[in-house]
Amino acid sequence: MFRLSGAALVPAALLAAACSGSGDAGRFWTEREAESITTIRSLPATVRGCEGLGESHDGRYARFECLAGTRAAWQSYDTIAVTYVLHALDEYDGPRSRHRLTDVKFVGGPGIP
Repeated sequence: MFRLSGAALVPAALLAAACSGSGDAGRFWTEREAESITTIRSLPATVRGCEGLGESHDGRYARFECLAGTRAAWQSYDTIAVTYVLHALDEYDGPRSRHRLTDVKFVGGPGIP
């Protein structure tokens, strides 16, 4: 019969506690919070909409699929569409809250097919 010693149970318990997700509460944003982002790759952005991905935690998500518009510095209106996935990295604290963008795609605009 296989038995674990007390010394082997301590690291297993610590690992289980670290992975339990209790410290992740600040990583979940609402769709409205995700839509408040104002820059994408240093360009001004107007977010048209974000949809939460994965499991909802009372209307809050850790990831969002978003659509935004942006423009070149010399333009006065959006000429480029941007799609991306936003990953919340920390508790929401305004448009400059910590986040990461992945799968960023620019469509249209000068020099972008």
